[in-house]
Amino acid sequence: MNNYITLDGNKYMTRHGDWEPIYDKPGAARLVLSGNIDVTWGPATISGWQGVIIGPVTSPGTGWGTIDNLRTSVRKTQAVSFTDHYSNTDDVIVLGSLREESKSPMWDSPSNEITVEVELVILPS
Repeated sequence: MNNYITLDGNKYMTRHGDWEPIYDKPGAARLVLSGNIDVTWGPATISGWQGVIIGPVTSPGTGWGTIDNLRTSVRKTQAVSFTDHYSNTDDVIVLGSLREESKSPMWDSPSNEITVEVELVILPS
């Protein structure tokens, strides 16, 4: 297990209390006139991750991304590569409001970290 994720070729830390896998099992249920429930399931479960990725202003080392790299990756309108904490590699689509939060009032300080809220949806293989 890794203590980081890799998004679009760069490593990032995630906020452990705000990072979790998601599984969405599409389906619909309706009550019919007989009183029974009619349930229809979609053909697949949509998987991914959601939470907060930490983007440091200054890279902590080789292979690690910065907030500028993270902003570029999450704003792409195409699939990007993703490796989770368990070393599973997939292509994902980045969704969400992409809200940013600075840990310091000095946004451009080399020691500052800026967090970004994301939802990563794994593309079916």
